[in-house]
Amino acid sequence: MKTRAFTLIELLVVIAIIAVLMGILLPAMSRVREQARMQSCGSRVRQHVLAMTMYAGDNDSKLPLPLTAGNWLWDVGCTTVNYMLNTGLTREMFYCPSNAIQQKYNDHFWTFNGEWDGTKFTKPAKTDFIVSGYCYVLDVACGDGRPAVKTYPNDGELATKIWCKTVMEKDPGQRELVIDATLGQEDSNTKHGYNFGMVTAGGSWSGAGFPDRTSHLKTDEEPSGGNIGFLDGHVEWRHWSEMRNRYGRPTFWW
Repeated sequence: MKTRAFTLIELLVVIAIIAVLMGILLPAMSRVREQARMQSCGSRVRQHVLAMTMYAGDNDSKLPLPLTAGNWLWDVGCTTVNYMLNTGLTREMFYCPSNAIQQKYNDHFWTFNGEWDGTKFTKPAKTDFIVSGYCYVLDVACGDGRPAVKTYPNDGELATKIWCKTVMEKDPGQRELVIDATLGQEDSNTKHGYNFGMVTAGGSWSGAGFPDRTSHLKTDEEPSGGNIGFLDGHVEWRHWSEMRNRYGRPTFWW
C-alpha cells in the first residue's frame, strides 16, 4: 500500500502560511507583553506616590525634597530610598519593566552614588543618591528652588504646573508627583527634534559608557507615553501626544 508524501510545493505553501501567521501573531504578542509591562509600571508608580505621602505624614506634610536642583529628576537621596524601602517597596519596584537599559545595567543605577549593604544604603551624606527609574516632580529643599516648570497654552484648565513641596498643594488630583522616565536629547535629525533612546548628555554615558533612555518607546525617535502618578494617589497613562518638554537638559517630558 502506497503512502502519499507531501510534495515540495505543498511544503512550501505550508511554510509560507506559517510565516504569514507568525508575522501576524508576533507583533500582537509583543503588544500584549508591553501592555502588561505598562500596567506593572503603573502599579509601581502608585507605590512610589504612596511612599512619598507616607513620608509627608511623618514629616509635617513635607515631601522628601532633594537638596539641589543640579541633578536629574530621577535622582533620589539614599535616606529617602531607605524610607521608601521600609514602606514595602523593593529594589525591583524602583525601575520600569519597559526600560531595557535600566534592567540590563541595574547595579549601575542602584548604586550610582550610594553604598548598599544588601538591605539599605549606609553612610548617607548630602551627596549620596541613586538613579531611580522614575522621576519626581519635587522642588528642592534649599536655595531659590528649581526654574519654573514649562507650561503651554493647551495644558488645559490647570495651566500652571508646579514643583510639589507638600501634600497640602492645591488641586492634588491634578498635581503630577511621580512620572515615568521620559527624557530626550536634542537631535535635529529626528522626527520630533529629540532622541529618546540614546541620551548621552552626561549621566550613564560619561560614567559607564552606555546611554540613558526613555522607558516606554515606540522607536528612539518617539515614546509611547508614560504613567503619571498624582498627589492624590491616582495614576493615569498619558499618551505621548499629550506630553511636553517641561524641564532641564536632557529634557524631561510629562
